[in-house]
Amino acid sequence: MGTMKQGFQNSEQAAQMMQFRCPRWEQLPGIALYMDQVTGYLNEVFAPLCTPGEEKTLTKAMVNNYVKQKVMEPPTNKKYGRTHVAQLLVICALKQVLSIQEVAQLIRIQAQVCEVQRAYDYFCGQLESALQQAAQGKPVAPEADEGQLLVVHATRAFASKIYLQKRLEFENSPE
Repeated sequence: MGTMKQGFQNSEQAAQMMQFRCPRWEQLPGIALYMDQVTGYLNEVFAPLCTPGEEKTLTKAMVNNYVKQKVMEPPTNKKYGRTHVAQLLVICALKQVLSIQEVAQLIRIQAQVCEVQRAYDYFCGQLESALQQAAQGKPVAPEADEGQLLVVHATRAFASKIYLQKRLEFENSPE
């Protein structure tokens, strides 16, 4: 058995996880965006978490698919508002660990629990802390009610996947 490299916590890969920021509701673009602006914006948000050579988190075809599968509302006059962008951000993260149908169900459940804005900002906070905890190797038991626990576990599953990818990238990097 070879030994694993030491020092992941101080690596560039861990820093990418620690510094990842999810734009809050108020920080999302205030004007409606066209398709290529939406995909450009979200690909930029997720860029720090992508593995090298996989820079596209979201494509036009994916967005059209999510609308077709009713995972999200159709655009208004070919433009996407804050709610669309928020939904797409959640979808981009969670589709990496859940099926699209499961993501759609989770979004529906959250929409029933509280308004979009609060549900989205809660998701962002959980996503950031899950990534930080995974990077530091310290999962913390959350104080959360039943509805929130779904988000907690979904964001942790995403963070665990990103951790594994970043850790493997770190292991493969030259000394």
